Amino acid sequence: MRLLRRQAGWRWPVNGLVTGPIGAGKTTVCQRVVAWAQERGYRVRGVLTPAILEGGVKTGIAILDIESGARRSLARLGQEAAGLVVGKYMFDPDVLRWGCAILERAAQEGGDLLLVDEIGPLELAQGGGFVRALDILAAGVFPRTLTVVRETLLGALRRRLPQLQFVEFAVSGGNRQELAGQIVERLWR
Repeated sequence: MRLLRRQAGWRWPVNGLVTGPIGAGKTTVCQRVVAWAQERGYRVRGVLTPAILEGGVKTGIAILDIESGARRSLARLGQEAAGLVVGKYMFDPDVLRWGCAILERAAQEGGDLLLVDEIGPLELAQGGGFVRALDILAAGVFPRTLTVVRETLLGALRRRLPQLQFVEFAVSGGNRQELAGQIVERLWR
């Protein structure tokens, strides 16, 4: 796979990390950043993984191709079907491959912001899922990146990408309303 080359005069990217506990609103904050950037004509690439809710209860995880808007079901609660088990979720290997292809295409074609929601146990402990995103981040081909990682996995991510400097944004119930604005300010200043 060929990554986009950095052009002459390129400075290293601003790499943002959105972190927080499960259910804090990390994906919601990222959705707000994406909306802001797209409204201003920036090309945002990558994947968002919003919850699938049924009757107000989280029953799975979707995956959204940020650029095209295409959406698929990535994981479901339970282990009744064939797939990759991570915690209480069964991940669809075909949909994982689709998500990886989105990230590969982004690395080849470029854009203004790469968003990866999320790097978790599948990538950091098992070497699966969106693990290729780690190589793309390390290559520094995007001027801005925003990566979601649970606070319990921050150390593992930093060990995997020691050459990168990250600006960390911790989501909490008290700050998630204004955090997207702070992220935008830092990524685009």
